[in-house]
Order: sequence, then structure tokens, then C-alpha cells
Amino acid sequence: MKKKMLISFSGGRTSAFMTRWLLTNKQDEYDMIVVFANTGKEREETLSFVQECDSRFQFHLVWIESQPIYEPGKGVSARVVDFATASRNGEPFEAFIKKHGIPNMGAPKCSRELKAYAIRAYARSIGWKKYSTAIGIRTDERRRINWKEAERQRIVYPLVNMIPTTSQDINIFWSKQEFDLRLSSYEGTCDLCWKKSKRKLLTILQDNPHLAAWWAAKEKKYENLVPQGSLCNPVSNHRCVLP
Repeated sequence: MKKKMLISFSGGRTSAFMTRWLLTNKQDEYDMIVVFANTGKEREETLSFVQECDSRFQFHLVWIESQPIYEPGKGVSARVVDFATASRNGEPFEAFIKKHGIPNMGAPKCSRELKAYAIRAYARSIGWKKYSTAIGIRTDERRRINWKEAERQRIVYPLVNMIPTTSQDINIFWSKQEFDLRLSSYEGTCDLCWKKSKRKLLTILQDNPHLAAWWAAKEKKYENLVPQGSLCNPVSNHRCVLP
């Protein structure tokens, strides 16, 4: 019997390369599904790239969005969408904020709730219980990997252990394709992700000043919110996104 592998497709170049490689080379070893978790704050260029990868490379991609369950002690469910119906104005992200507050260095929950937990909820909804999750981290990024946590959560890094891959390899691959992600590498994932450096955020805002409006509005709207289950001060004490 084949083992199960869930491929977590982030919407970036490296993740797309990994997904294509696994589907091309590991079908005989694994039953695989490919899942993209949309937060509603990805750039339209990312969503178009995701759609084109699915169409050209036959990913048979499942698009999902996190839906928080607001009962105490409950997590999230996963809503299945597609390119046409995917949120584009931060709706899943705002739903997350309503429960957990605006993410920041002191409360970095967004990736967990909007992506990891939503993907896990989807897997459970289709009856998957024991499976590995493939993540697109390259061998030249391995410093980002917590190996003990990866083993505990059954996370695998094919571009480290199966086909060691560097950023140069990724660039060469995409230079040979008929399409590409129409964003610079620092512009990927959420448009003004708090994990980006101040320099990157300022560069993005210089070219796209309109992106600040959504984040500024949410910081204002939820400035006095106390996250569910928290005994701390309102999240306004942790300004996180706008430099």
C-alpha cells in the first residue's frame, strides 16, 4: 500500500518546483494531494501563478481557506474554494484576527491558523489521518528547519533530502518555462507580511502604497481586541505590520 503525502503548495516558485517534481517522480511511492491555503492577502499575481501551475502541470490542486471556529477550545475548519471564488480582500485573514488579534512577533499565529491548521482540517475532512506533509524549503535554506518538530509533525523537505535544490536551481528551472510568477521573491506570500524586514516592506510600499490601507484599517478596527483565551493587553500594544 502506498504511503500518503500532502503537498503544501505555498504559491511560490520553489514550492511549485517541488510540487511538480514530486508528482513527476514519486507517484509510485505515494498517494498525493496538493493543497493551497489562501489567506485572502496574497497578491493577485500569486493567485494567477497558482492557477497556471495547476493548469499547466496538472496539480489537481485543492484550494482551501481557513474558517475559525469561535467556540473556546475549537480550532478551524477548511472551506474549499477555487481560483474564481477565492477571497481577495483578506476575508480569511480578518476572520483570524477577530479570534486571535493581529499577528506579530509576540503572537505569530497566522501561518499556523490560516495555513497549517486549515490544511490539517481539510485532510481530516477527507479521511486522511496518517500522512506526511511536504514543504518547499531548499537545501540552502535548511537553517529554517526545526528537525525535531518536523519529525513530530511528519513534515518532509524533499528539496533537502530527496533532490537537494538551491535557489540557483530554481531560477534555472523557471528560466526555461513559458510562464513565471510575476513578482520579485521578496513580494511573495501575504502582501505586507509582518515577517518581512522593514527594508522589504518599505520597498513594497514604495511601489504599491495602496497595500497599506487594509492593514491600517484592521489595526484601527481591532486595536482594543483581546484575543480569545488571552489574559494580555489589547493587541494595539503590538503594532506589527506597518513600518
